[in-house]
Amino acid sequence: MKLNVFLIITMVSIFAVSAIGQSAFGYGGPPANNSANNYAVEIMSDQESYTLGESVMFTGSVNKIDDDRSLRISVFDSSNNLIITKKTPVDTYGKFSYTVVLNEKFSDGKYIVKSQYGNSKSTVNTSSFMITAGNNSTMTSNVSEIPVWIKNNAGWWADGSIDDASFVQGIQFLVKEGFMKITN
Repeated sequence: MKLNVFLIITMVSIFAVSAIGQSAFGYGGPPANNSANNYAVEIMSDQESYTLGESVMFTGSVNKIDDDRSLRISVFDSSNNLIITKKTPVDTYGKFSYTVVLNEKFSDGKYIVKSQYGNSKSTVNTSSFMITAGNNSTMTSNVSEIPVWIKNNAGWWADGSIDDASFVQGIQFLVKEGFMKITN
């Protein structure tokens, strides 16, 4: 009889501890990692296209502040070679800015910018910019020549690498700079 009472008390204790443990974790365990817990970065450049010697200013924000995390901005060429990477400070409002001088490390073409806030539970944000040949005064003086970056944009647009809005911005640039004239 004492053995049966002992077994009953033991079984009730096990079930009670099990029930308390599950309610402490919510659904029987710690929460799963999902996108709601991720640290995300919004980043943009001040222009879409540059020439060598100019500077690209990146600005943006992170969705959550964590003093133990750092923001890393990396720039890759179209062959996915790392050109430059930099830890960038984030202010108490989650805002940041970072300027890259387009020096001898860069050449004509498309560049991919990847930004990540911390190493775990973080989302990598990707954006891009173009470097075009020559300078703006050379481009506007030779009206009959289509800039190389427009040819690249057309190819990327045709294969789906860039969206319609990005391609239209290139066409708008041609109109604005006098390469194309739109008549009624």
